[in-house]
Parts: sequence; structure tokens; C-alpha cells
Amino acid sequence: MHTPYLTFRLRGAWYAVEASSVREILRLPALTPVSEAPYYIIGVVNYRGHILPVMDLGLRLGQPPQAYRIHDHVIVLEQQSRLLGMLVNEVNGVYEIILETLEAHPTFAESHEGAPRFVRHLAKLDTTAIMVLDHERLLSTAVEPRAEVNQEALTRPEVRWQQGTEHAPAGDGIPANPFETTPLFFHNASAWEREVLLERARNLTSSLEERAATQHTPLAIVGLSGEFFGVELEMVREFTDLHRITPVPCCPDYIVGDMNLRGDILTVLDIRQALQMPVGQAAPTAKVMVVPLGDSLVGILVDQVFDVFDLDTFALSVVPSAIKAINDTYLKGTISCYGKMLAILDLQNILATGDLTVNEEV
Repeated sequence: MHTPYLTFRLRGAWYAVEASSVREILRLPALTPVSEAPYYIIGVVNYRGHILPVMDLGLRLGQPPQAYRIHDHVIVLEQQSRLLGMLVNEVNGVYEIILETLEAHPTFAESHEGAPRFVRHLAKLDTTAIMVLDHERLLSTAVEPRAEVNQEALTRPEVRWQQGTEHAPAGDGIPANPFETTPLFFHNASAWEREVLLERARNLTSSLEERAATQHTPLAIVGLSGEFFGVELEMVREFTDLHRITPVPCCPDYIVGDMNLRGDILTVLDIRQALQMPVGQAAPTAKVMVVPLGDSLVGILVDQVFDVFDLDTFALSVVPSAIKAINDTYLKGTISCYGKMLAILDLQNILATGDLTVNEEV
């Protein structure tokens, strides 16, 4: 029997949880700390009209604290009337695992007797060992049945954080700014990162039905040579790590090389030349955008993936003359995002007319 599991990474290790228990996957938002919460609950957020407690999965599994990152994810688990956010580093994808191949998680000699165990099984995916979590136990030991949000209590602080001019008076029931009251949650966030986190939290206050009624396009923010660009996610199959690139002899400079993507050969391109931008070595944080090209797939090298958010299509503006140095033939327009001007890449046009021939004879 095959069962779909959502796989993800946390502190270098692979985990999985039954896909049927996952309600939604979020980018880490700003969290409001709450009193008398267990040490592993790092805060709550107004999640579409409900209070969503967010758990640091690493802490819950007995691991030491670790700094949070702007590109961390929150997996929202749901069972009956319970909701729980689970903070992880990176979401990989959904895979079907044959239940008969699952192995029981071993009991070690130094395990604390009576302590809750959240890893139910071990699974193998290619050469990777994956720890399969018991989502029912995670939910039942962490949260009570969900309650409706006190809308005033969770929306008023966001305005104050944004203005940064005052704090909540003692005893008025308004949570304080999480960036100033707790050293645990993202205490080292930059001003730009704080604005990103707050904007994500604001976006979660509206229901999925309300957001569906407006015209939004999912957009990823990527970095190229120190500049920020937006990429429409409908053009992207996935983001993957840059690893084991094999150079291809006698090819143009924009062809970085070939890499193995789950058994298939993926040609990786550098589009900075088409955008008239300086070309350099791949950054340590480099990622590869996997995009369709005809009947095949190609990879596009980017320095970093910063965020994913919904673009209000009515907010798109024409390309201003200030950024004409970049080849605006391959830009769809610009938007103001987190206080920065963001150019939206026209990937389809870049691959079609940007002199980026992949199947070139050598």
C-alpha cells in the first residue's frame, strides 16, 4: 500500500509526515510570543481567523536551539479541531512510500523512559534515510482544540511594529513586539527581514476565500548579482540545490554545466548575460530554478531564493528608466516590495529570445 508523505529537512536531517495531515505550507511569519507556553512553542499567529501555535520542531525533538532564517517554513498540521504549525528549514516534496517498507524506529539505551516519542518509523528514499513523524502525537501533546482569534489583540500590534513608535501599555491585553521581547524568535533579524516577516503575518489574516476573490499571482524573490528580482511561480517547477555540476566543453559561457536531478540530466543556465549583468562565480547560497522548456526541463542559476509571496497584479508598474541598465526586454514590470523596487523577470521571453540555446551542437 502506497501512502503520500510530505518530506522536509531540519538541521540537515530528513523527515516526513503524512500528507493528509498537512493543511498548508507557509513561509515563516512574524510570531507573537505567549505567556505560559511550553518552551518549544515559539509564538502564535493569526492564521485565517484562528490562533495558530508554532512549534520549533527541533526543540520538541530535544535538539539545542538554532537561529531562525528568513527562508524557513511552517508546515500547518490539522487533525479534527486542532491546528499546529511546525517550523522546519526546507520543504522538499510529496513522495509515496510503501508502508510495508517502513521500519520501526529503534529504541536507544539512553532514551528517557516515558518520554514522548515523535519519530514513528524510518523510511528509505534512494540513499536517504527519512524519519517519519507521528503527527497525531505531535498535535495531541502540543495544543488544545483551536479557538477563534481575538482579532483586535493580534492585528493591533502589527500596526505598532510597523510604525515602531510605541509599545503596548502593561495590562491592556495586547501582545508585545516579538522582535523586542524574546531573544529566541529571530532576535538577529535585519530591518528588511522584520518587514518581510510582518508582511507574511498580515497576509495570513485573510481567509483563502478572500484571497481567491482578488487577483494574486504567486511570486518568488530571487537574487542575481546583488539585485532583487521576482519570478512567477507558475513558470517554476521547483527550486533545488546546486551540486555536482559537470562542465560541458565547447559550450557558450551562459551554460554552467549539467547536473543530475533525480536521475535526469539537467542543463543549468546563467541568465545574467542576457540581462546585461556582470557574470561571476556561483554564490555559496546558490539555488537552481527548474523551469520547463518545450518538452524538457532546464535549470536557471540564481544567487539565493529570499521569499515567496502573492503579487497583487494591479500593483505592477512599467519598468522605470532608473533600471534601464538591465535589459528591460526581459522584464514584465516592477513592484514595490518590502520597501524595495522589484523587477519581474519574463522567463518565457528570456528562454525564447535571449540567445540562450540549450541544444547547441558542439
